[in-house]
Amino acid sequence: MLERLTRRWHLKLLALGLAFAVWVAVTGEGRSVQDFAVPVEVSLGPHTTLAGPPPLKVNVRLRAPESTLRRIDPYDLDVRVDLRDAPPGERTVSLAPRLVGGVPTDVEVLQVEPDRLKLNVARKVRREVPVVPAISGRPPRGYAFYRAVASPDGLLVEGPEARLGNATRVRTDPIVVDDRRESFLARVAPIAESADVTISDARPLDVRVFIDLAPVDVTIPRVPVVVAGDAATASESSVSVTLSAPSALVATLRAGHLRAVAETGLSAAVPLRIEFTGLDDDARAKITVKSVTPRTVDLRRAR
Repeated sequence: MLERLTRRWHLKLLALGLAFAVWVAVTGEGRSVQDFAVPVEVSLGPHTTLAGPPPLKVNVRLRAPESTLRRIDPYDLDVRVDLRDAPPGERTVSLAPRLVGGVPTDVEVLQVEPDRLKLNVARKVRREVPVVPAISGRPPRGYAFYRAVASPDGLLVEGPEARLGNATRVRTDPIVVDDRRESFLARVAPIAESADVTISDARPLDVRVFIDLAPVDVTIPRVPVVVAGDAATASESSVSVTLSAPSALVATLRAGHLRAVAETGLSAAVPLRIEFTGLDDDARAKITVKSVTPRTVDLRRAR
């Protein structure tokens, strides 16, 4: 028996060594450590949102056999933070390893960095805010950009109550006017002013860009003054108005296309507002009022 066991002992020893090497490679493979950039998913209640930019990614350190680590897709991992029941206010959330989702079996989560997040939960509101078209470039020599009018001129947005103030605006993708010699319509995408404000309006956004020949100035005398509201008369029956507009349009303008409106109220030095009549939207968009003489009138009750 002993002779049978020791026969060709060197081959048997070699086989034993190979078997051990395979065992080390398969079951005793050196466990490696690797860092992954993992997205953060914050669950909130229907009436709350985050004030300030939301956390995007954290660093997660995993330990596993090297072959396993190579098979991990970072997009399958996430860090889940549940704030669905959290009232408005500042919160410090600990990022424990158990919050890391999508981790394969036999993979150990060693560390999440940072290990805590400071989040500000705010009441979510929705309101309509103005759209401001963004214009890039300039027309060629002899032409001018006059204005851009968005349709719709306001869009619904959602965000923290404190963020959606009177100064909130929605801008558009840049609209390039280089080499443009006439008005055109552009369909653009809206852009929120900050990362914690989202656009909830699905309506398409079109911008009418008004371009024409370079403007020239013209003064139109005897523009009639009218009083809006109360029965009153103005100290001036007409005023002179200086306008800036494309030369072809200037040649067609008359005093009958304008009126100077004094707002309701009996007081001294009431400012005048210029209104245009008998002109289409395209023409009105290319006219700029530069001055009104006199700028104000006195009102007195009619007898």
